[in-house]
Amino acid sequence: MTDRPQVKYPFEFDGRWVLRYHVPYTVEHDGRTHRVVATIFMQPSVHGRIQVNCEGRLIAEYDELVPGQIVEITGDSWRVAAVEYRTRIVLERVADNSAQKESQTRE
Repeated sequence: MTDRPQVKYPFEFDGRWVLRYHVPYTVEHDGRTHRVVATIFMQPSVHGRIQVNCEGRLIAEYDELVPGQIVEITGDSWRVAAVEYRTRIVLERVADNSAQKESQTRE
């Protein structure tokens, strides 16, 4: 047993979560283990992909990600802050009400 408190996103710092290229992240949510992996592409322009798996099944995939887009991972909204080729995707936590406003604006 560890003295550290258990947190949902153990790699989040000051509301930001840096997903390193091809590094799997483990997130515990609703009693299940989710794996989150980011991939970054160069063509036709720099963009990212985030895949979320649970129990060996793909449950969410966000492709062609660029800064400003919103993704949902285990029930939480994140804004893509940066995509750096073959390095990382930086996510910023989004307050629930601002994510709802943005999704209504896109409809």
